[in-house]
Amino acid sequence: MRILRLLMLLFAAVIVTACTQKEKKNYLAHVDLLIGTGPAATPAAQSKPGDHVDYGQTIPAVTAPFGMTQWTPQTFATEKKCLSPFYWGTPTLQGFRATHWTSGSCVQDYGSFTVFPTSMKETFPFMPTQRKTLYIYDADQSSPAFYSAMLPDYNIITEITATKRAGFFRFSWLEGENATIIIDVNSDEGEGYIKIDPENNEITGYNPVHRIYNGIGKPAGFSGYFIARFEKEFVQTGTFANNELFHGTNEQQKLNDIGAYVTFNLSASEVLKMKMGTSFTSIENARRNLEEEIPHWDFEQTRLELEATWNEMLGRIDVEGGSSDDLTKFYTAMYHSLIHPRLFSDVNGEYPEFAGGKTVQKAEGFDYYCDFSNWDIFRAQMPLLSLIAPGQYEDMVKSLIVMAEQGGWLPIFPMWNSYTSAMIGDHSTAVIADALKKGFEFDVEKAYQYMHKNAFELPEDMNEYIDGKGRRALDSYLQFGYVPLEDEVPHAFHRQEQVSRTMEYAYNDWAVAQVAHKLGKTDDYNELMARSLNYSNVFDPEKGWVCGRYGDGMFTDEFEAGSEMYYITEGTPKHYTWFVPHDVEGLMELMGGREQFAEKLNAFIDNKEYWHGNEPSHHIPYLFNYAGEWEKTQRTVKHLLQNEYGTGPGGLSGNDDSGQMSAWYVFSAMGFYPVCPGSNEYQLSSPAFEKVTLNLDKNYYPKKNFILKASPGTPYEIFSSVKMNDSEIEPAITHEDIRNGGTLEFFAE
Repeated sequence: MRILRLLMLLFAAVIVTACTQKEKKNYLAHVDLLIGTGPAATPAAQSKPGDHVDYGQTIPAVTAPFGMTQWTPQTFATEKKCLSPFYWGTPTLQGFRATHWTSGSCVQDYGSFTVFPTSMKETFPFMPTQRKTLYIYDADQSSPAFYSAMLPDYNIITEITATKRAGFFRFSWLEGENATIIIDVNSDEGEGYIKIDPENNEITGYNPVHRIYNGIGKPAGFSGYFIARFEKEFVQTGTFANNELFHGTNEQQKLNDIGAYVTFNLSASEVLKMKMGTSFTSIENARRNLEEEIPHWDFEQTRLELEATWNEMLGRIDVEGGSSDDLTKFYTAMYHSLIHPRLFSDVNGEYPEFAGGKTVQKAEGFDYYCDFSNWDIFRAQMPLLSLIAPGQYEDMVKSLIVMAEQGGWLPIFPMWNSYTSAMIGDHSTAVIADALKKGFEFDVEKAYQYMHKNAFELPEDMNEYIDGKGRRALDSYLQFGYVPLEDEVPHAFHRQEQVSRTMEYAYNDWAVAQVAHKLGKTDDYNELMARSLNYSNVFDPEKGWVCGRYGDGMFTDEFEAGSEMYYITEGTPKHYTWFVPHDVEGLMELMGGREQFAEKLNAFIDNKEYWHGNEPSHHIPYLFNYAGEWEKTQRTVKHLLQNEYGTGPGGLSGNDDSGQMSAWYVFSAMGFYPVCPGSNEYQLSSPAFEKVTLNLDKNYYPKKNFILKASPGTPYEIFSSVKMNDSEIEPAITHEDIRNGGTLEFFAE
């Protein structure tokens, strides 16, 4: 009897375990690392050749969410602007890179290193372009937590997993004799350093970081540092520089194309493990990061831990009822949205001082982040992080404020821990205003001090302005209420573009005004709100669109509404006319009223003038809601979900730009979008899934869950009504609605 009872208990335990395992979803299985790594091949890209950026510019990155360093196969060795380390379609690899490439961007990699496994011979190809080799990618196993590739020419398998600040490699040779690892220091300026330490089975090095945009070519004041530690002893060592091998040497520095190799004696059944710690502060901190995050040699343990981290993060949005392709697009978009901004501080909190790295700073009570592609990410990527990664998001906002303290000005577009005026606008203000309105905690008074400074002052020292501090063309903007065509904006990467600058500064002024209002600064609030209407100063009522304007008030005759103009940023007057997210009602009045607004908007979409591959257009499909045409919002958004995104390497119709393109997909597939960050409002489309559950962090969202539901089997249906907790509402919700939890349900007629 006791045996029977024991068997029954054992059977029950098995059933419970099986049910628990069944409930635990593997979200990682839906992530395709290759989406965005090849030329755009979406239906929209094929139907409109030339109207899209050719590549998504993503990389198949193995990384922790927001990791300091990503680990990717390398097809190009350089750190040049706009050249990603990896492109699908290039049949050969040069190695595996510890990269700081901004995913989906057109900036530059920096402080990177490359690892290549090979077999030592008396002479062997050691330069990246010489040793490039065919590879076989293991798509079935690879994920954000693990990458595997076979190099058939060398009969070597490389496997990679990672932590926040370190990478873990496992190499397997079919024939272990003369197994060799090469490490390159990818310094385009010939300023790197590398050293082999045979006694400790380590290689250390650094790659100094240089700026682009403002201060182009100048040192950024810090380096990418690494320590590579091996499980087995070295039997032979050497270095190379200037395309020449130096057998038996252990150090190289300040020469072109430097690197090192180490050789091991392995049997055919042995594997070689290598751990690489990284830091932006020092080799010693790279060592600390490695020892803290991977204190053992258990590759599978690190892999399982990273898989669990990603599954928990991706599972913060659970979707049901979509096709296999829909799930792949959704969770890959989430993955792309969770890579940047980049963790910059070490395990002990240390990081190089912003804007020059003169001293080592320490983040007390928060993690310090950098690489904010703010012109892109203020729109949807940062608002998405406020929902699914609120802890990291709050630290990112604190990081922007710390940058302002250390550099004296709130940065516009902080990259490689430096000021840049890479794009236009002043969108750190938008990020901070949005965080404040959502109730996140940070030093608001201190933040406002620098937001106000950006909005009202220019540096007294012209060298500071040239270096990237302050709003471009602020003086003429304040004088005229718009940036006149006479001001060619010389000290910026994007020169001129006066109309777009005016439009974006008007929105930025509105964002700063929201913070002023919160702090009770009434005079500032009134002045900034008046300035937020400056967009109307570049709207030409005769043309019906925004247009360049001279200081005497005359509009230019150089105008084609549907063509690229020098006073517009990456688009046309038609694209930018719609960028008034903070005052859509005012834009309607300029256009002659709601009916004329709706007529123009419908024509713009129906004539296929919308350009989804670039960020200024992203809010436009949701503007139909303001004209009472929610149905058209839904049709437009769902058309874009199906035609601007796809699976496979060509699955993005434009640069992903730090996850903004992907964040648009995540929001729009859920059925809502932040048209105006800082307003706490989301405009509704409708879900592309039967059910969407936001599993929110209870430390920031006490009710924890917010659910969107649509009729079963109708993910691309157009709905006629929506209810919030059983009460019918207009097609818009607030951030408070999400905080309060509940269910948003969509109904068709």
